[in-house]
Amino acid sequence: MRLTELEIKNFRSFEQRSFRFHPEFNLIIGENASGKTTVLEAAAVAVGSWLLGFNGPTSRNIRESDVRYVLDKVETRARRLPQYPVEIIAAGDVDHIEAPLTEHLRWRRELKGPKRKTTQTDTENLQSAARRYERALMMGERPTLPVVRYFSAGRLWEPEKRVTSGRSTDTDYRDVVDKYLDSLRSPLVGYESSMDPGNSSKKLVWWMVEERRIELDEGRESAFLQAVYGAIHSMMPELASVAVNLSLKDLVLQYAEGRSVAFSDLSDGYRNVVAMVADLAIKIVMLNPHLGAEALAKTDGVVMIDELDLHLHPKWQRRIVDDLRRTFPNVQFICTTHSPFIVQSLRSGEELIVLDGQAIPDVANLSIQEVAEGLMGVDDSGVSRRYGEMKDTARELLEEIEENRPIPKESFGEFKAKLAEATAPYADNPAYQAFLEMQLAAGKYE
Repeated sequence: MRLTELEIKNFRSFEQRSFRFHPEFNLIIGENASGKTTVLEAAAVAVGSWLLGFNGPTSRNIRESDVRYVLDKVETRARRLPQYPVEIIAAGDVDHIEAPLTEHLRWRRELKGPKRKTTQTDTENLQSAARRYERALMMGERPTLPVVRYFSAGRLWEPEKRVTSGRSTDTDYRDVVDKYLDSLRSPLVGYESSMDPGNSSKKLVWWMVEERRIELDEGRESAFLQAVYGAIHSMMPELASVAVNLSLKDLVLQYAEGRSVAFSDLSDGYRNVVAMVADLAIKIVMLNPHLGAEALAKTDGVVMIDELDLHLHPKWQRRIVDDLRRTFPNVQFICTTHSPFIVQSLRSGEELIVLDGQAIPDVANLSIQEVAEGLMGVDDSGVSRRYGEMKDTARELLEEIEENRPIPKESFGEFKAKLAEATAPYADNPAYQAFLEMQLAAGKYE
C-alpha cells in the first residue's frame, strides 16, 4: 500500500493544497505553524480510510477541530466562520489480493457541515479492496496485510507505573493482562489503535512478556518476538542483545560495552524510538504471522511520524532515516522534522516536501549550513544568533566611524553615546567593547 497523492480543502490551516508523495520516504519541513502536522493529520484521514473495509478497527474521521475558520470583522466585532465542506481527496496503490497485480485507487472523505458525520460513500473502491483481504483472511487464506500507523508529536511512551497500594495484586495484574491477551486472538489486532496518536508502552511489554512465556513453555524461539528484537537491534546496532526479563516484567537492553538498561529506565529519546519501533514490529507480525521472521522485510504499508527528531541527539538524527529504511524496507514513511541533519540524510530532493519554499534535487550533497540557510530559512547558521548580532553591530559602527573620519570634536560625544548604547547588550564581553572604543578613539579629530 502506498499513498501517492493528497488534496485537502478547508482542513485546518489550508484552504486548498495538493501534495505528491515519494513511494519510499517523505520528509515535510517548514516553519512553525506552516502546516506540517496538518498534512500528516490529513494523510491519517486518507490512509485510515483503509480500515473502513474491516470489521472492528477504527479509522480516523474528519473532526470538528479539523474545520478551517476565517476571521470576519464587522465594526468592532470579530467572528470566526467555519468553512465547509472539509474534503480529503487521496490516491494510492494497493496490492491486489491476487498478487502481483496492483490497484491504483482514488477515494474521498468529506465533512459537509457541523454535527455531521464524515462521508464514506466515495471510499467504496478502497473498502472493496480491504473487504477482499478480510474475506480471504476469514476463509483461512494468508493474505499479506499492509500496516498503517500514525505517531503524533504528542507521543510519550511512558513505562507502566508501579502501583504501591495494597489494593493491587499480582492476580489483578494477570486479569488485566489476560484481558489484553484475549484481544490478540483477533486476526485484525494489528490494526487496533493504528490511528491513535500514541499508546501506552505497557501493552507492548505485556505482549513481549507473553511471547517470552510461550518460548519457555514450548521450548523454542518465538519468530514474532525475535522479529521485534531484530527491529530494535537494527535501529540500535550498538546493542549486544535485547531480551525480555520475566522477573522484571520489562525489556532489557544489553549494550556492547557491557552495561544493561531496562526499557523503563531509558531516556525519553531512546524510549520513544524503542517503543515506536516495537509497536510497529508487533503490529506487522500480528497482521502477517504467516511470514514469520520475514514479516518486517515483506510487509508494506504507510507509517506517518510527526517530529521524527523528537528527543533525539543529533548523532541519531543523522541516521534515523536510514535506520527506518533498513528495518522496514517496504514501508512508505511520511514524516515531519525541524532537523537539518534529518533533511541532509535524504537520498534525493524528491523525498522532501517544503511547505514554505521549493525543494531542490540534491539534498544529500548539501552541508548542514546550506540546509539550514537555503531550505529552512535560518540566517547565518554558522554562528550563534547572538554572535551574529554582535558582528553586525560592530560592522555598522566601524563603517560609520570610517565614513566620518576624522570625527569632529563636537560630534565625538554623540558617537560615543551611540557606541555605548549599541554595545550595552554585550556588556559581558569587555574585550568587544574595548576594541570598538579603541577604533572610535583612533578616528577622533586631533
